[in-house]
Amino acid sequence: MRCAIMSTRVAGVLRLLPLLSFAAWAQAADQDSPPSALGSGASSLGSTWADAGKMPDLFSGMWMNTSSFTEDDAKRNVPFTAKAQKYVDAYKHKRDIPYAQEGCQSPGLPIAMRTGPIKFTYAPGLISIYMQAIGHTRFIKMNQPQGKTSPKYYGNSVGHWEGDTLVVETQDFLPEITFQYGVGKAMPAAGTLGTVPAPPRGGAPRGGGLLDTAPSALLASLSAAIWGPHGEDMHMVERMRLVGPQTLEVNLTVYDDTVWTKPYVMSTRNYRRIQKGISEMGPFTGEPEEWVCTVSITSFDPDTNTYKDKDPEEMVKYLDKLGR
Repeated sequence: MRCAIMSTRVAGVLRLLPLLSFAAWAQAADQDSPPSALGSGASSLGSTWADAGKMPDLFSGMWMNTSSFTEDDAKRNVPFTAKAQKYVDAYKHKRDIPYAQEGCQSPGLPIAMRTGPIKFTYAPGLISIYMQAIGHTRFIKMNQPQGKTSPKYYGNSVGHWEGDTLVVETQDFLPEITFQYGVGKAMPAAGTLGTVPAPPRGGAPRGGGLLDTAPSALLASLSAAIWGPHGEDMHMVERMRLVGPQTLEVNLTVYDDTVWTKPYVMSTRNYRRIQKGISEMGPFTGEPEEWVCTVSITSFDPDTNTYKDKDPEEMVKYLDKLGR
């Protein structure tokens, strides 16, 4: 797999194609029956090897997000602070996610959790999540004080169980993460990522959500996203819960009093379980695979809001210069 997530022009397209294929598969699957609540939510769950069999099964197979990896519901926007409003008023929508660049910088949370299959693993006092589309692993310390650490792309996460819900609180983020303020108006420039062509003749009307959304509409929602800097004390709270044997629901609330006047409650994300020989689909077997970032062929210049495309001959020279 090449560095699709970091290539500006193709980042959305290459990610969305397998997601759309997955969405069609997920839509055809039988409806899950809700599981019964597990345990009493004792705060110590997840501290010993004996707890492995007591926790809800997040660990079999892998999980694929079936929703957009950006926020796309403007109704969830919350009021900005005066400082953030000034920033938003002067904001110029870019054609793609702003972290895309040569060098494959990670978008950080929450986008890294939403762009490909994820794999949960457990050891006493620690839940790890491998995010295959990024090739990185985040770590959640269970039932421990959070404390203060140096800033990171995936922050400093601590978790505990509340009944059948894994609650994860994360803070200490690097300023470089891709941080969404909300949803604005999509950029409609012809031939760019924000373009939404007319629906095909005779095509059925589409509803909301990934399962019923044309790729062009998803790309439009990507260009509508407003990105900006977060505050030093920004933190997130995730609530992860199985709502069926094959469905994981993740709710996220982001707190940043330098950006919003109240917490930003983001759209619920649903993940479908993928297991080898049972529910594997397309390139995803339900087993984690290595992903290594390479150099993006396309780069984005935020000063001119344009791309600098390299033809094959120029790209060979460019890679030679980097020693690739």
